[in-house]
Amino acid sequence: MKRLLVVTLLLAFGLLALAKTTITVWTLFSGGEGFLVTELINRFNAEHPDIEVVEQIVEWGQFYNKLTTAVAAGDPPDVSVMHLILVPDYASRGALTPLDKYISKEILQDYVPEILEKAYYDGKLYALPFDTHPMVLYYNKKLLRQAGLVDEKGEVLLPKTWDELLSYAKQAKEKLGLEVGISSEIGAMMGDRLFTTYYAQLGGQFYDEKTKTVKLDPDKVKKTYEFIRSLYTSGIMKPMDYPTAESLFQNNQSPFHFNGVWVMALYPTLEGLEFGVTRLPTIPGSKPYTWAGSHTWVIPKKPKDDPAKIAAAAKFIEWFARNAAEWAKAGHLPVLKSVLNSEAFLGLPMRKDYANVAEYLVSSPNVKGWLEVMLKMFEIGEAVILGKMTPDEATKELVNFVKQVVED
Repeated sequence: MKRLLVVTLLLAFGLLALAKTTITVWTLFSGGEGFLVTELINRFNAEHPDIEVVEQIVEWGQFYNKLTTAVAAGDPPDVSVMHLILVPDYASRGALTPLDKYISKEILQDYVPEILEKAYYDGKLYALPFDTHPMVLYYNKKLLRQAGLVDEKGEVLLPKTWDELLSYAKQAKEKLGLEVGISSEIGAMMGDRLFTTYYAQLGGQFYDEKTKTVKLDPDKVKKTYEFIRSLYTSGIMKPMDYPTAESLFQNNQSPFHFNGVWVMALYPTLEGLEFGVTRLPTIPGSKPYTWAGSHTWVIPKKPKDDPAKIAAAAKFIEWFARNAAEWAKAGHLPVLKSVLNSEAFLGLPMRKDYANVAEYLVSSPNVKGWLEVMLKMFEIGEAVILGKMTPDEATKELVNFVKQVVED
């Protein structure tokens, strides 16, 4: 009888093992971000004995090349991270599995609408966002106090408008003998992220909902490039790469700093850095629109659908989105309203200081080819900053490029 019981139990455990669905997940995160993703995957596996998620970390610089190759070879991962901007390009090639049948209506209703709508392509849901990472303004409290930029209570003055920021930055730079008043790298941060922010605040749009076409406003594009150029001709900013900009701010050599929320995973751990974070300034009379990108989960298309794997993958990505308060420790903002307003998120250091940025996010238009436009924006913005291209020339270059790549 005991032997029969043992055999029965072994068979039962064997059947359970056979019933477990294993899914592979490709991620591109490293450092603190990578640790958080791995911890969440381990938690999911512990809570779902019928599913095993196996993570594979792919180096960021090679990630999309490898993903494209894997899809073409018919052997992609079951789940992959994907930046929201790339969803139209992959979906239009039939490289992604539509998620409409697998994701609950309940969670979709909980999303920040402006983020979720970009996860659709041609009327179908192809991605499930799990964060948004806007550009924000960091400030060094120690330097601003030394420069006398404080109110009657001794609290540092926070700029609400761009003119106030430039005035404060100039005062701090000159009074303290600093190299710059604002630090930032000249590629992505200025050419795309600050450009998008200022252009949107001017009332510029990238996409016309009525005509369903991408259309830039040349006058507002030119004004945006003129503003970016003025930051450097004024001497408040100097051309530099990302590591240099980071080094200046982290070592108390820059009173203000443009960057994304992702550095919130690092800054609170740095000894000797007394900093704050707030939303970017606004053009008077405008709304505080701010550039933001998003990470999403997608299920790459395979030559033959495996319903069990797709269902398991969908369960994982929905679970991850619901547990985004843990992922938000990396600095990113959750995209589920219930998480964004939760104490689990707002109780994290300084999150209340920039969580309201989520109200006015501006991301890339949901069209094919925008990645090429974005890279071109890096190039043009850098040329304007270095004086190799006038704002007028830059405007013509960008408008014509968009017509060739996106509109044709």
